[in-house]
Amino acid sequence: MDYIEGLNLSIAYVEENLLEDIDYEKAARIAGMSRSAYQRFFLLVADMTLDEYIRKRKLQYAVLELTDTEHKIVDIAVKYGYNSAAAFSRAVRSFTGNTPSIVRKEGSSVRFPKLNFKIRMEKGEMFMNETAIVKIEEHRNEKVVCFNTDCVDPENEAWGQMSEWCKKNIPDRTARRYVGVAPSGHHPQGEEHRNASEHIKHPYKAMMFLVGDECNQEKFCGLNVEDAPSGLFLVNDVALNQFDENDNLDIALSMMKASEAFVEFIKNTAGYEFDCQSGIFYEEHIFSEKWFQNGGVPNGFRMWVPIIRK
Repeated sequence: MDYIEGLNLSIAYVEENLLEDIDYEKAARIAGMSRSAYQRFFLLVADMTLDEYIRKRKLQYAVLELTDTEHKIVDIAVKYGYNSAAAFSRAVRSFTGNTPSIVRKEGSSVRFPKLNFKIRMEKGEMFMNETAIVKIEEHRNEKVVCFNTDCVDPENEAWGQMSEWCKKNIPDRTARRYVGVAPSGHHPQGEEHRNASEHIKHPYKAMMFLVGDECNQEKFCGLNVEDAPSGLFLVNDVALNQFDENDNLDIALSMMKASEAFVEFIKNTAGYEFDCQSGIFYEEHIFSEKWFQNGGVPNGFRMWVPIIRK
């Protein structure tokens, strides 16, 4: 998968420049992502921020110099970015459990190796390092309320209506699950996707999943209660890392890129195949309270692709 190579190339760039001012924008470009998407994805997969990774890698090299050279402790501290021996001592103690002087005398078994992004399959999930990036979800007998539109830019219209309704009726709106679908596709006439500024008329449905007793009603806060998407789905977080020729964030293209992980999953997983008869995918939107108040780009997206057991 191409993006794995890009991520590992970005780590190589970071490693080559540990003692310099690392350009986060450049590291993100090497990975094929925007800076914000790269930092979010790094945190997701590495379970630490990029800043923390860089700090620990510097400390690893500093510890090696303490044990393998006779350089003065203060000089090692300055080399790895610490402006005082006391600050360096605190960092080394936090990293190894001992002061620099003790590390120099006794060594340290602490190791923090270079990060290497890799894919593995286990128990029906695809992992990048230790983080599940594709998993199988089964949805049965769930209920939703919907906003249906059929216009130019129907996504914005449907989610705008959903936002206004939620602000009036749903106090726990940020805890809900929201899924959208273009039942005829985003390009119902068969055109190819070109860029983020396309304005194409097509139908779109925005759905909010109901919980508990809400599912037993015919109507909920004035809206008809309907059946939710049902069946087996591959679910993947979408990194918002694709831009069009005008440097606009292209969510549709980002989702297309995310589909690479689904193809890889199916190739490496026996017993499942894509549900080609469905011919559609679902977009889960992750909303914050800020989005409900101001709109804009959601906090995140997940892509749902229907699959079936062979």
